Amino acid sequence: MRKHIGLISIGLIIIAILLIYMTTFTLRWQEKGFVLTFGKISRQMDKPGLHLVWPWQSVVKFDGRIRTLEQQASEIQTKDKQTVLVVAYINWRISDPRVFYERFRTEGAGSGEDVIINAEKNIRAWISEATNVFAEYNLGELVTADQSKFKLVALEKGGNGQVGGMLERIQDKSLAEGGYGIDIIDVGIKRLGIPDSVSESVFARMREERQAVVKTLVSEGMSQAASLVGEAESKATIIKAQAQAKAKEIEGKGDAEAAQYYAKFLDHPELANFLRKLETLRKTLSKRTTMVLDKDTPPYKMMITGPEILQNENKNQAAGSPQNK
Repeated sequence: MRKHIGLISIGLIIIAILLIYMTTFTLRWQEKGFVLTFGKISRQMDKPGLHLVWPWQSVVKFDGRIRTLEQQASEIQTKDKQTVLVVAYINWRISDPRVFYERFRTEGAGSGEDVIINAEKNIRAWISEATNVFAEYNLGELVTADQSKFKLVALEKGGNGQVGGMLERIQDKSLAEGGYGIDIIDVGIKRLGIPDSVSESVFARMREERQAVVKTLVSEGMSQAASLVGEAESKATIIKAQAQAKAKEIEGKGDAEAAQYYAKFLDHPELANFLRKLETLRKTLSKRTTMVLDKDTPPYKMMITGPEILQNENKNQAAGSPQNK
């Protein structure tokens, strides 16, 4: 009997564990879920912890954290008929699990994973449709070194005078017909490339743009240089004219002063001749000099005979003395 009691106790424990397993479930902090009764939502839970459920009921749980979905690379034409390779991404999360489940549930797909797969298919279609906004922009507005012309951020997020960016278009889709129980957090371009067939033409256009900038800068530099040279030449002409006028003024004053001395020299020609000879001696004999000359070579004969003025005076004195008389 005791053996049967032990077996019965073990059986009861197993049954109790099975019942607990069948009538309870755990909701984690990042999860949101609800209870299905015969395929219909009967109760929704948002608080984490242990929850009770009847054996004939089922539970659907969704992770409420942000999910990232990346679109495959696709070729898209811009406004100026250039083809670009675009890889877009989207960050989204489930905000209302009940609405999310009802909107994306399909026939024969009632599990949470099946609903998420259907939701991702729809979101990929939204992304593909939103990338049509590329047709409103030129390639030069998406690939450029000029910050004032760069509009990729406006294409992604909208704003800055641009209406209908990718984010706004996808958010409008997620809120249509009462919403889909999801929040669109962010949309962006992960990679923007150019096919090989377009790369050369793009690079050629970029080179032309750089060359145009270079020509403009060179032209501006030459214009400024010509302006500076002209200004310098104008100032030099003015300074030269002023210097010449000043020189003429000084020369006139010098001539006027020299005329006074010349008048004195005309009155005393012997004195003028004597002073010139002295100036010649001063210039030629200013340093230690050795010269071999005839004693009668002017003006060096003055060093022997003395100046002619003194000679003439001596002659005059000698002629007028009483002895000569």
